[in-house]
Amino acid sequence: MAWTAFPMDERLSKSERKRRAKGVEQLVGELAALPPGEIASLPCAADVREAILAARDLKGGAGKRQLKYATKLLRDAPVDDLYDFLANRKGSALKEKRTLQRLEHLRNSLVSEAIRLYDEAMQTDGYLHETEPVDFLAGAKAMEAVARDIPGVDLFLLKNAAAQYARTRNRKFSRELFRIMRAAMEKAQYAQLHHKNNGV
Repeated sequence: MAWTAFPMDERLSKSERKRRAKGVEQLVGELAALPPGEIASLPCAADVREAILAARDLKGGAGKRQLKYATKLLRDAPVDDLYDFLANRKGSALKEKRTLQRLEHLRNSLVSEAIRLYDEAMQTDGYLHETEPVDFLAGAKAMEAVARDIPGVDLFLLKNAAAQYARTRNRKFSRELFRIMRAAMEKAQYAQLHHKNNGV
């Protein structure tokens, strides 16, 4: 599953941006530890490869500064191919960690928007009983982002869990949102791998 673009980046918190930057910095650090021949074949721009190769040969503060420079070059670039490259070479857990962070971000966006829309509906329509056919999540931007990022995700289950969380603030529904998205993502990844292995 390729997540090269983050449709809601403009709404990312400062701490989320820092976590993402830290993740790319860890990626660059692991790439710099590869042999020079493998660095030369990295699927990225030539200036990034050169910066990573230079970081490999530097020690101490100079090495850290070079790693930060390579990280800066990758700040707005798609990095999925680099995560895949590293995972294939080293079985790196970085890609999995990045995926989980992305799912957490999507889940948090869903929860925040569901609460906001529920509170707005309560102010407009009064008490909303859970059995009433009130779809306060219609047109939710976070739901649309999940549908784009995770094709095949069950939007009915997702919408139901988000609505239940907004109504009750019970964390089990937050965990359920994460589980639904992760299951759909793993299913899509398995299907991609199956098609690739069968030459489809």
